[in-house]
Amino acid sequence: MRRKSEDKRRRIAEAAVRVFARDGFHKAMISRIADEAGVATGSVYLYFEGKEDILQHLLSGLWERLHKMFKRVVSDDGLDPGEKIEALIDGVFFVFERDPSLAQVFVHEQPRLVRDGTGGFMAFYEEFLAMGAQVFREGIDSGSFKASLDPSVFTYIVLGALRQLLNQWARAPQELPLETLQVQLKGVIMGGVRA
Repeated sequence: MRRKSEDKRRRIAEAAVRVFARDGFHKAMISRIADEAGVATGSVYLYFEGKEDILQHLLSGLWERLHKMFKRVVSDDGLDPGEKIEALIDGVFFVFERDPSLAQVFVHEQPRLVRDGTGGFMAFYEEFLAMGAQVFREGIDSGSFKASLDPSVFTYIVLGALRQLLNQWARAPQELPLETLQVQLKGVIMGGVRA
């Protein structure tokens, strides 16, 4: 029985991603999410308190996956700082490559939660920023990266570029292949930071 509950909760969450991406969070309705998931509207409330709870669940799960990947990359002593930056960028693109709708939710709905400080994922988000700055400092300390650049500013630049490129790709996946965006972003970032 527990398996069926987990499957239904997952179906509702996946449906919510599509509805949030299509309609936007504020216009999304629980009834549309239920229809998309193939469940009764009341069933949604058995698993989530409302659409804000669903959004929190989606973004927390996303950031938990990203956080695991970030920690693995940052702690890999076999990678130099440049390789770590490239692996972090690759990892973010990998998480979204199968789900343009999730990329749209990430790009459009997360900033409000970050701004309000209400995201359950905030600890992961803040650690991401700290880890990016840490890798950049490693690059400065090793002489690989320009010492004149600020590690915190660098991290915000990378995050902003990732968000914008994911948004453009999610709106037109066939016109802007993710692999092309990924390669070009790494080229621009690494070209700008190397000493």
